[in-house]
Amino acid sequence: MLRQAKQLLRREYDDCVKKVKDSAYFLSYADEKFIHSQQVLGAGNYILKHENWFAAQSKHFLDMTKAAILLHDIGRFDQISGQYADRDAKFDHGPMGAMKLAQIPMFNDIRITLPIKHHGHLIDDFYADAQWTSLTNEKLKQEIKQIIFAIRDADKIANFNLIMYNKNMLMPLFVPYLENMHDKRQQISYKVLKDFFAHTTIKHQHIATQADEMLTYIGWIFDINYSTSIRFCKKLNLIEMMFDTLLKFHNDKDLNDQLKNELNIYIKRRFDL
Repeated sequence: MLRQAKQLLRREYDDCVKKVKDSAYFLSYADEKFIHSQQVLGAGNYILKHENWFAAQSKHFLDMTKAAILLHDIGRFDQISGQYADRDAKFDHGPMGAMKLAQIPMFNDIRITLPIKHHGHLIDDFYADAQWTSLTNEKLKQEIKQIIFAIRDADKIANFNLIMYNKNMLMPLFVPYLENMHDKRQQISYKVLKDFFAHTTIKHQHIATQADEMLTYIGWIFDINYSTSIRFCKKLNLIEMMFDTLLKFHNDKDLNDQLKNELNIYIKRRFDL
């Protein structure tokens, strides 16, 4: 299944490139998503290798999980070509990818489609989905949960890595240029700080400054599921580097240290690391 997933990813990427070949921006966007998908699989492979739950699973299940991880952003290519045709069009690539895969017999498995549908949403959206709430098979539910946790963790690790090790992607892909922000302050907003200290995903509507945007990515740690994922982040020095980068967007070192300490306390309590 993983081999066929790689072939599908390549076809979707190639089809997208043909449609957007006249735009350097959209070509670059497609290239990044093709590379990103492979990087997420790399992080996913690390998680599957080191998390005990996956060690007890069959080769077929692991192969299916890897396929789901690789194809998590398969809807991005239709999104990219759609936005190329209509810059104002709105797309949700998770449900788009799930719908595409549901039409392919090999990938039409709720263990693949449901995690992909919600991999980019708040986890509460996944738990509220009618497909999920109607399930009664506890083994199937456990498998779906582990797959979506693996996708979400691997996706975050790959994005952390991209932000920190490919700094030309930091602005404006992740953090808008200051002139494009409606709030020009060099500080973190109160509501964003409140979200962070509540150990919750920072709400998009609370983001006003560049520092808010950067802290939002650090706040993704609160959505990490596996201790293996945290260990991987520490191994790559990603958390420390993100706080160093955050300090470039606001001017309060004491607050920066306080935020770092708060996250370290959370990691110690949540993952015993």
